[in-house]
Amino acid sequence: MIKSAILKNFMSYSEFKSNEFAAVNVIIGKNDTGKTGLLKLLYASAKTIDVYGKRKISDDVSFKKLLAEKLTDTYQPGKKGLGELVSKITREKLSVNIEFKHSRLNYEDRLHFSFGESTTNTIVDCQEDIKTISDNFRCLFIPAKEVLTSLKAIRATRDNLHMPGFDDTYLDLIRALVIPTQKGNITSELLDVNKKLEALFEGQIEQQTDDDFLFKKGKTEFPMQLTAEGIKKIGILTTLIRNRQLNANSVIFLNEPETTLHPEATRELVEMLMLMAKAGIQIFIATHNYFVLKQMHLSARRDNVETKCYSLDRKKGKSVEFKIYDLKKEFPENPISDEAIRMSDEEVKLDLGL
Repeated sequence: MIKSAILKNFMSYSEFKSNEFAAVNVIIGKNDTGKTGLLKLLYASAKTIDVYGKRKISDDVSFKKLLAEKLTDTYQPGKKGLGELVSKITREKLSVNIEFKHSRLNYEDRLHFSFGESTTNTIVDCQEDIKTISDNFRCLFIPAKEVLTSLKAIRATRDNLHMPGFDDTYLDLIRALVIPTQKGNITSELLDVNKKLEALFEGQIEQQTDDDFLFKKGKTEFPMQLTAEGIKKIGILTTLIRNRQLNANSVIFLNEPETTLHPEATRELVEMLMLMAKAGIQIFIATHNYFVLKQMHLSARRDNVETKCYSLDRKKGKSVEFKIYDLKKEFPENPISDEAIRMSDEEVKLDLGL
């Protein structure tokens, strides 16, 4: 769905460029290299197209107004507003060019917008309109923190009290999760993924009411606050598959999905993500985890899944630099493996009494 992107003067980037995103896109780098910020920008752009198509059916809505609102609610900047997303190093206008192409839904268009440091909540330099996309399209973001335990609090904070604190990645996900399971066929590929995910913990997350979930294992039921964090992370994916908010026409963004998972479960999760990609879902994932990166490499080679790795690096006071690797062909140089090597070297020195 997201074919390419050129970002200039965005947060810690002077420029980020990808001429061709893959079915699976892995973003790695140390803290403060802009992994989450990059995911959120791509998400907010694609999600605005999703929302715009649904709203335009019954409402005379402005695309660039929706985009400004989505960016604001996704990043929740301070008093200076959207201008805070502009690079503090270059201080030149932030510029975004993204190309979208979805062959299955016969969709193709480009998005361009830009703004400077003084921008608060309105984007002037942006196209007035963009092609609408099929209602079968889905755009989802899975944050690092699970949302099932705090679901009621998040909804109350944003929907009822209109307070900041939980950005739109959380709110949008909750709105997708609380949609009841629908009748209809799930594609065989995703049905297989769902069964394997639920088999990891020999149970499943079930919705009891509009905003109340529990974990059911055999005849025993557990409330969310007594359910293991890893189960809840997997349960979010299985719930989205069962209620068909995650389908073969989706783009999904995952921020550190391995958090709280054992390495074995992490590797299994990666295998399931690869199956999703083979079913047609485009995946963007940010991670610090060696097991995620290594399993992505192994699975891409074995299953011939187009998988790219964007390795980010930032020197003090400088903009982020990046290298792009084809994970089907090579395992990239990366700070995750480098740190493991340093630990091994330290152990050798201790063993030798050095």
